[in-house]
Amino acid sequence: MTKLTDTMIRGLKPGEKRSESLDAGGSLLIKYRKGKRPIREYYFRDRSNGNDITVKLGTTETLRSLIEARDAGRSMANKSAAVSNLKFQLEEEKRKTKEAEGAAIRERLRLDGLGTLSQLCEVYRDKMKSENKSSYAKVYAALERYVIKPYPDLASKQANLITADDIKLILKTMYDRGITTTINRTRGDLHAAFNVGLTYDHDITIQRADNLCFDISTNPVAKVKKIKQFERALKRFLNPEELRVVWGSCADHMNPVYASLLKIMICTGYHPAELMRLTIQDIQAEDNAIYMTKTKSGMPNLIPLNRFAWSEIQCRIANTDISGLLFPSRISNPKGDIYSRVSVLSNQVADMRPHLPIDAFTPRDIRRTVKTLMGKAGITKEMRDRIQNHAVSDVSGKHYDQYEYMREKRAAMKTWERWLVQHVIEPELEQPKVVSLTG
Repeated sequence: MTKLTDTMIRGLKPGEKRSESLDAGGSLLIKYRKGKRPIREYYFRDRSNGNDITVKLGTTETLRSLIEARDAGRSMANKSAAVSNLKFQLEEEKRKTKEAEGAAIRERLRLDGLGTLSQLCEVYRDKMKSENKSSYAKVYAALERYVIKPYPDLASKQANLITADDIKLILKTMYDRGITTTINRTRGDLHAAFNVGLTYDHDITIQRADNLCFDISTNPVAKVKKIKQFERALKRFLNPEELRVVWGSCADHMNPVYASLLKIMICTGYHPAELMRLTIQDIQAEDNAIYMTKTKSGMPNLIPLNRFAWSEIQCRIANTDISGLLFPSRISNPKGDIYSRVSVLSNQVADMRPHLPIDAFTPRDIRRTVKTLMGKAGITKEMRDRIQNHAVSDVSGKHYDQYEYMREKRAAMKTWERWLVQHVIEPELEQPKVVSLTG
């Protein structure tokens, strides 16, 4: 085995290697690795006494001379001679180094008070809850399932150190596992969480129990684009004849509580989860209206009801129990989990559909249907948005226009009532009846 020289090393071609024996045992090996960026790498190799060990020492950039490389090789040879299993020893040292680095990071976090990704997700959840966003529990459960629990190292990582590559790792794993329906939603939730983190440290409205800060200056999710092929276009809406079939059939195929809820959705186009939160206290009998306080947008909304919706509300008032809810889940657990109750509604609609001569639909499609058909009835988009409590985008509408538009909304609902009578509802068949909670 010849001695290595600087000239020999400089003359290596990609893919070639050379070695020399070390006086302390083993040999010093140099490889010229192929790749986008070819690089010369030094290794310690020991194949004596039943060993077959190759350990990387560095590169010609980190070990700048043969003298340094030989010194590193001798040091590794001496370590190999002193321990029974060099590979195990090196792995143990690597583990201890990693533990020490982790402890140092945790200590720095404790001293700095800078929050982790897991804490950021919790802050985002709490903010959604404080804004009366009904989906806060569902969003956090998804973040736990796809981010926090599968990636404990990332979850405990300082949030301001999370990179776009970290986000790509999470989403790539979902993609590889075939989790396509929620991948963009998870990306969106993470994007929203980091947007909260951007202003969290300077938000004077937040009541902090501790000194938690994040020091986030950029949103790492912004660099990771949505996967367009998994963006599901929500286009299904029922035509008037289909809506007529649903209205006339739901009482025969659904629990009376949920049948009543579905009819009110057809009359108002409102979210089922928001309607399920209605109590007797939310009813304004003098105005034949309901006052929605817990809404997805966080903005309360006063909704006048047509005679068909009001009839259903009166039936529900007559059948409320101690909970005061107009649409309880069951007598044993009237308040139940809101998303469990929404799931029950979806299941009942799915079970009803095979009995009807129409294509599959969901409760969410009903809301889209009402929005669409209200337009055909001649109701303006602005008024449809106000009835369904969609966010008002212009500044004056958000901050200065607190007028409830009750007169205009009532006129729009009368227009919608007339359209429903013409195309969907047979008034002579709609006689209010008292229904039982147990159905």
